[in-house]
Amino acid sequence: NVGDMLDRLTSGQLRSTTHRVVNPGGEAARRARYSMPFFLHFRPDFVIEPLASCLAAGDSPAPPITAHEFLQQRLREIGLA
Repeated sequence: NVGDMLDRLTSGQLRSTTHRVVNPGGEAARRARYSMPFFLHFRPDFVIEPLASCLAAGDSPAPPITAHEFLQQRLREIGLA
């Protein structure tokens, strides 16, 4: 799984997927589970511009956006900002 910023940087060549967890059933549901997520973001001032090598012929690149602006946009989309 790659992050949303890498998805944008590569014009969708590396896809970000929705994180989902399915609780186990039966006896496994009684055992403790642990999760260790790891999040990595670009510097806030990094400008995300789609890489030319990731654009298909005739495709228009997404407009440039700073990593901070992009993160704020994504947080608003999921209701966390």
